[in-house]
Amino acid sequence: MPRRTMTYCLSALLGSSLMLGTLPGDAFAAEAVDVPIDNADLAQPQLAKGTSPKVPTGWDGKNTTLFSAASAGRGDGLQAASLSRNGISGTLSTRLWRVQQGSRVTVTWADSPSPLPNCTRDDPTKGQEYQVSAGIQGASDADSANVKTETTQRGKANWREGRQFSFTAKENNPRISWSYLNKQRNACGPLVTHFRATQDPAPVPYDIKKARLPDPLAYQGTSPARPEDVVQHCLAGPRSCHFEKDERYSYRYYDRPRMVGQAFINCTRNTLTDERPVQWTELPYDSVTQYFSQNKESRKKPTAQGRPQQNTQKRPHQDDLRQGHQNLAVQIAAGFTRADGNPMEMATNNPLLFDRTEKRTMSVTVQPGEVSWIEVQAARERLSGTLIHSSKNERMDVHADVPSGSFGDRFYQRTGPMSKVELARCADARDNSRTPDNSIGAPTLRNAPHLTPAGQAPKGIQTRTIPLTVGKSSSRD
Repeated sequence: MPRRTMTYCLSALLGSSLMLGTLPGDAFAAEAVDVPIDNADLAQPQLAKGTSPKVPTGWDGKNTTLFSAASAGRGDGLQAASLSRNGISGTLSTRLWRVQQGSRVTVTWADSPSPLPNCTRDDPTKGQEYQVSAGIQGASDADSANVKTETTQRGKANWREGRQFSFTAKENNPRISWSYLNKQRNACGPLVTHFRATQDPAPVPYDIKKARLPDPLAYQGTSPARPEDVVQHCLAGPRSCHFEKDERYSYRYYDRPRMVGQAFINCTRNTLTDERPVQWTELPYDSVTQYFSQNKESRKKPTAQGRPQQNTQKRPHQDDLRQGHQNLAVQIAAGFTRADGNPMEMATNNPLLFDRTEKRTMSVTVQPGEVSWIEVQAARERLSGTLIHSSKNERMDVHADVPSGSFGDRFYQRTGPMSKVELARCADARDNSRTPDNSIGAPTLRNAPHLTPAGQAPKGIQTRTIPLTVGKSSSRD
């Protein structure tokens, strides 16, 4: 095998191995991981005794009742929620944060028939049936399953652990609900508590381009909200929101190689050595800036008087997060530093870079009849996470793609044969300025009437010519 062909093969194999080495482990095999559930044991708000129409913190409840630990009748002292209030069937729901569309989710919980002694038509001694469902609200293809509690004596709880429901997430942060199916009056409803969830995460979407990141997803509590509102609240101060990085969907990668500097074409018969300065800039991208820039029309927000006003968050599309939304950039950078094992946010040698300009002086060798150029394969960070405003109970999923400061760029000296155009240019004659000469067909004295030959008298003017005779001179030794 020729030496050059072998070199190219080895370079390709080495490049492939390095690229694969930068991918997270979950790119090859997904493993079940825990899914956080807000107030999973319904401990807040805490009740001293009895029952209350209060909704558990972090949950949505419609016609539900919160039972204290004593009223729930569990040995472990957990509170519970009844899927009924005042004889009306109810629904208890929440969202599973950090679950991406396509993930396989399994939720477990404990249930019991109602321990209330005054149940009538929905007799707990025969079991009480309810439905658990997950999916986009109002969608016809939502996953659901019916569950029936174990039979019990009237006025006594009968808890069963390990109730289970599995589904494939049809949206990010899917909503899951428990609803009592008895529509008759005087319903006392089953109890549920002790919620847990795991997921087989969806594959990391490596094919998303940095200039077309997903739109930010905003929530007020568990209900969808406008990203404009969350951004405005987070911009109030550098610590109004805090950023939590999602390690599973954040990764480092090498960008597509691109040519930087100039190409050197060697038309000579000798090897040439060239020293050239190379400079390039890596730019930042983020979903917030792209969201505000994707529509040409201004995003407007009503004032207290009901009149629309220009939203102050509108920025030109060429701006990055630091220029358009400074406090958001500070919050994301601080969350990135904390996730890198620096909870005090002290100075670090791996800060989040929003842009980076590099300069290099490189010496390259160009063989006869070849073309040489420099390519750079930039190191970048794809950052996924959530901005959280604790006091307003708001959150927003955002993405950023920035230059990486934790590992270096790759440089390639590329050489190759000339193209047909380059070969023709090397074989072309020198391009000199042309002078009037009959041999090359340029304007001459005979075909250019505005040129007057030396010795010819202009019209109307008498001239005379006196021949000069050169005398003989003595020869020189």
